[in-house]
Amino acid sequence: MKTPDIDLSHLDPQVRHHAEAEAAVRIRLIEKDLFIEHDYSRYLGTLLEDYMCGPRQTRMPCLLILGDAGMGKTAQLHRFQRQFPDRQQEAPGLLRPIVIVNMPPEPTRLTLELALLEALGAPPIVRARIIDHAGVVRRMLNAFQPKLLVFDEIQHICHSRSRERAVVLGTVKSISTTCQVSVMCAGTPAAEKDFLIDPQIERRFEITRFSEWKANVAFKRFVETYERARPLRLPSNLGEIAMMRAILAEAGGVTHRIVQPLNAAAIVAVHERIERITPELLSVKRLEPARVLAAKRAAALKSVIEADRFRDGGNSRLVQKNPIAVKVDAEHRRAP
Repeated sequence: MKTPDIDLSHLDPQVRHHAEAEAAVRIRLIEKDLFIEHDYSRYLGTLLEDYMCGPRQTRMPCLLILGDAGMGKTAQLHRFQRQFPDRQQEAPGLLRPIVIVNMPPEPTRLTLELALLEALGAPPIVRARIIDHAGVVRRMLNAFQPKLLVFDEIQHICHSRSRERAVVLGTVKSISTTCQVSVMCAGTPAAEKDFLIDPQIERRFEITRFSEWKANVAFKRFVETYERARPLRLPSNLGEIAMMRAILAEAGGVTHRIVQPLNAAAIVAVHERIERITPELLSVKRLEPARVLAAKRAAALKSVIEADRFRDGGNSRLVQKNPIAVKVDAEHRRAP
């Protein structure tokens, strides 16, 4: 459906044609995961890429990324992993540049090694208790030749006893040295004290932090990027100081909590033909969730009806449209 005489210059050029789609299609697009490139994510991406490009050495550089839950640490890591996918070679075989491991809820040396084996795709037989897990981990890491080994949710070490925490961190350091791989740990600020207790761990790991958002230039670029990626037909002017303050007042400074009310506001704006995020809509998810649910139900029902008509042979006069993924810098990816 064309929308003549409507200025869509507030949208990214690759998103503008989505604004011409009907409401159900646009609501489905808004519901998809969205990764928004911002100042700190670019800095972190540059830092990680430097690790990937550096030579192997006895003492590989390591990094600890700290940030509150919902700031986008995991989304950033998986996005970076997609930039360096596994690749097959005749010799030495499969190369896996980045390996991401989820730290077990109550980590010990055994559960850490088992989590590593699972992330490396080891068959279940090598996870039996009688197997030398450390030896298998070393051999698999040497075979895959990763440049970066990531331990996500590192704050789980706080759930272990003091001695177990020291053993787990010692094991991480040993793997880095033995296999000549950079180790990156990501988690909440609660993990920092355990990295500072041991001088060897403290000297090995550089620390960087996700900071909560404030009404500044960086946040202005963040919300403006969000606005350019959402197929609303009218500008919302999210970068204006009053709107930024209203967003932060509603959601606080955590990325995930900011995106949620913005998504809800955008969905209602499409469904109710408001076509822009207004200050009043910022609280719709919290105060009027029924409006959000009604919009989502309408979009889902429309999708089902169109799918049924398509299966019935396309007798409907409605034009069938295939939603296309939005390809912009702030692309549809795993949510922060």
